[in-house]
Amino acid sequence: MKLVSFAAAALFAAASAPSSVWSLDQVYSVHGSGTTNPSKCIWMHMQNFMDRAKKPLHLTYRAVGSSTGQKEFIGADNNDVPFNYFGSGDIPISTDNYNALEGKGIGIVHLPFVLGAISLFHNVPGVPDGAAGLNLTSCLLSKIFKREITIWDDAEILAINPNLSDMLPSTNFPIKVARRVHGSSSTASVTEYLNTGCSEEWPTEMVGKTVDWHPDTMECEGSGGMTACIRDNEGAIGYIDAGHGHEEGLTEIELLNADGNYISSKRAAENGGIGDAAGGTPGSADADFGEVKLLNRPGTYTWPIVAMSYIYVRKDLSFIEDPVERALLKAFLKYTLLDEEEIKSCSKFGFTPVPDGVRQVALNGLEMLEVNSTVEWTVEIDTIPGGGQGDYVISKKRRTYAEYDRSTLAAGEAELDEDMVSTKVEGMVKDYLAAQETDAPADDPKEEEPTSPSGNTRAQSSSDRAFTDDDAQKLQAALVLSAISFSLWILAIIGVIAKKMCG
Repeated sequence: MKLVSFAAAALFAAASAPSSVWSLDQVYSVHGSGTTNPSKCIWMHMQNFMDRAKKPLHLTYRAVGSSTGQKEFIGADNNDVPFNYFGSGDIPISTDNYNALEGKGIGIVHLPFVLGAISLFHNVPGVPDGAAGLNLTSCLLSKIFKREITIWDDAEILAINPNLSDMLPSTNFPIKVARRVHGSSSTASVTEYLNTGCSEEWPTEMVGKTVDWHPDTMECEGSGGMTACIRDNEGAIGYIDAGHGHEEGLTEIELLNADGNYISSKRAAENGGIGDAAGGTPGSADADFGEVKLLNRPGTYTWPIVAMSYIYVRKDLSFIEDPVERALLKAFLKYTLLDEEEIKSCSKFGFTPVPDGVRQVALNGLEMLEVNSTVEWTVEIDTIPGGGQGDYVISKKRRTYAEYDRSTLAAGEAELDEDMVSTKVEGMVKDYLAAQETDAPADDPKEEEPTSPSGNTRAQSSSDRAFTDDDAQKLQAALVLSAISFSLWILAIIGVIAKKMCG
């Protein structure tokens, strides 16, 4: 009853509050859609932006793929009015679409913000990633995706992977090809890479966001669907942004780069090989980006399939009715995705910030936007007495407890005393084994060892040795050890969470 009364009182207080304190017409929105690859990066920054605002904000992003993001941004089916405030994709607006918009007097800007590796992953049991794993070239991949090579122990694959046959579960182990369904920037990047690296096997007509795949391939929708296709099918091969693939624990294939080195996207990133691919970008954000391709660029550690993620924005923002929201869109992009420090947090998802020169092109592009608003959203970094409480100030001093808790939980888990847990587990297991020895019979008759016809003692093989009471005790002890270890970790994590919740 007390809870019901409290809830009723809270609702009454909210309803009675003056409109200056809270009103629905003060909720400002920004809505985007597009690529799935850096979606977690965008969602994270949207959440942080909302947490730091004084005014209630509603920022959303639909991860629907680059093709849909571009379609909704161009708005050809909506009298050339965008369905979204901004679009996003890992491929630029095509030259044809750019020229068509320009011909209608519609100016747009490309705002590059991160670089990501598109990589190939497999699910071949027993085959690891890294140098001891699977190497492939663009020509071999072309034949695999065309279904001309259909088994993993094909002679052409074994020629550059001489140890692979010893690792395969069986001979003639089948290859299952996973590919994206619907328009996908990952498909565009991979097919362009295949054509660039091996045009004799992958012709130009097989390049694009959507292609006519061989019917004997698996359709996978979105990054999540591709993950499932690879993970749930032994022998599968597929493509996905490297950060997503590594996060999901998929096994990566090493690719031959333009300098003739087999390399993984992880090793490329560790040696600056993702950023090294970002050359040849136009010097102005409102230029045609249609020919920007970060594929097979030279460099010892350069990854051969790099995608640059863009935000697409109309120069004229008058299609957004509320001028406060026009200013909010600009501020969100400026202070998060194009901020030199803020964007670094997206590295946790496997993305690399664009080089400084490219970021400056994007920042200059922001200034081309026709906002026409009397409101300017600003950011408080260092404390601004009084001014930090402005209605349109995004303050880094303002945090919700949920955001604070998210940022510190991982650090708290890392501080768990592993030695203490291990010591407790070891002591409990020793006590258990000692108790088992005490309870065991004093005279445990031993079985006679079998002898050969010549009278010599025959050594038992692992296949004919009996499962003894001692084996049973060891197995039981191992199970107890696992249960105790699991329980202690659960209790430790609960303790950390409880400590944080209780302040």
